[in-house]
Amino acid sequence: MGPGYRNPGPHHVSIAAVTIYLHRHQAHRALDLHPLASHFFRLWLCMTTGMVTKEWAAVHRKHHAKCETADDPHSPRIYGINRVLWGGVFLYVKEANNQTTLERYGHGTPDDWLERNIYSSRAKIGLIAMGLINVTLFGIVPGLLMLAVQVAWIPFWAAGVINGIGHFWGYRNWSSADASTNIFPWAY
Repeated sequence: MGPGYRNPGPHHVSIAAVTIYLHRHQAHRALDLHPLASHFFRLWLCMTTGMVTKEWAAVHRKHHAKCETADDPHSPRIYGINRVLWGGVFLYVKEANNQTTLERYGHGTPDDWLERNIYSSRAKIGLIAMGLINVTLFGIVPGLLMLAVQVAWIPFWAAGVINGIGHFWGYRNWSSADASTNIFPWAY
């Protein structure tokens, strides 16, 4: 790596897991992943965020199906930008516990032994394992701080900033039935 290169850190892997695996692969079926890549992302998300694939995909699909209505699980137009930006995780958790949402919108997500016995039923064990790994490698305070940042990263940036600001501020190049907008004119 050249001068000035910075290791992007584990939170970048989490962003990739949400963007590639949960969003593109699971929720929208816009791309197919090799089973090893899918398993890596499932394991990573379990250990670093505690997110369950079926819950995330179902909540996201419902968001698209009910966008900007009272049934949208996390619309900043309905709940307000501050609630979605700073407390979007609570809106997500509430909807992820709605069995009707999971049954209606969670179809096609993994339903194998690993999902039923580890990733879904024991998602918090992954977070505990990652916390222990962090503490072992980096010490108590840095290790737990790393885990806290890891756990908060996705709810704030993905749910709060991307969804919240993306449906509240921004620009668009054409009319749309919902309030989604672009935040930046380019991707990076």
